[in-house]
Amino acid sequence: MSARRRRGDLDRAAVFEAILGDLGAEAASPDAPPGTVAIDAIVFPERQPRQSMDPVALANLAASIRERGVLEPVLVRRVERGYELIAGERRTRAARDAGLTRIPAIVLDLDDREALEISIMENLQREDLNAVEETEAVLQLLELTMGLDRGGALSLLGEVVQEARGREPQARFDAEQKRAAAELFERLGRFTPASFLANRVPILGFPDELLEVVRGGALDFTKAQALARLDDPGERRRLLEEAVREELSLSQIRRRITEIRSDRAIERPLDDVVLDRIHQARRLLQRRSLAKLPESRLRRVGDLLDELLSLLEPG
Repeated sequence: MSARRRRGDLDRAAVFEAILGDLGAEAASPDAPPGTVAIDAIVFPERQPRQSMDPVALANLAASIRERGVLEPVLVRRVERGYELIAGERRTRAARDAGLTRIPAIVLDLDDREALEISIMENLQREDLNAVEETEAVLQLLELTMGLDRGGALSLLGEVVQEARGREPQARFDAEQKRAAAELFERLGRFTPASFLANRVPILGFPDELLEVVRGGALDFTKAQALARLDDPGERRRLLEEAVREELSLSQIRRRITEIRSDRAIERPLDDVVLDRIHQARRLLQRRSLAKLPESRLRRVGDLLDELLSLLEPG
């Protein structure tokens, strides 16, 4: 039988410790191991921080489960449809892929708000959330904790930051609310309110194509930040495709953005085909690419560059 707790008996600190890997005396004791539930009876909540999952990492976890089993129980709660998952989505999906029919589980008696709060906290303790999911999770947790909508949570953060900088905020929120918000960030230990507001919140305003690649893990959010500064959608998409395809570094992306902006400054507009050829040539004219060429082709490149320079020289 699964471990069962009533809402009145729920020790949140103990639950969060369980999420972090210390399941406490009851779950860790050989005399009271956690029970199991049928994987087919587990349903996934519609609203949860994690929106994407690396298929390779999931396959590796499934292989590990086939060999050693599920080492840490998932957290669920009873619902009409069976058991709703609170924490442990990767373990549940990997266990199912590994062919298991049951999974170790701790059953908690929680309302919707408590379940979502614990789910968010659990996800924030993991290291594989991408920046978009992590940002959404922190804002959801702030909204839940303070009982605010998204706009209210951002306004509260703004007041916390203004007060910390010695400026007089609009005073929409009282001192207790601001203290509670600041303490939440201290507990998370990942950001300050100021760094989160300045560096993470703007992510949610990225163009859709940037949000998609960050969520999918194809691009780091710092690179997406740089790309978001390109106003022209066509230029941004071209450079995004190049950055993913060529695995460009952040410095390379910034250099390309500078080149694109320099091209814009040319008074006489150039044909798009010519610009694409220029960008392609810049990518190929690198020491690493040139070093792969045989001697005859390298000499030919030198001759063509001499000809190009003579064409470009004024007069």
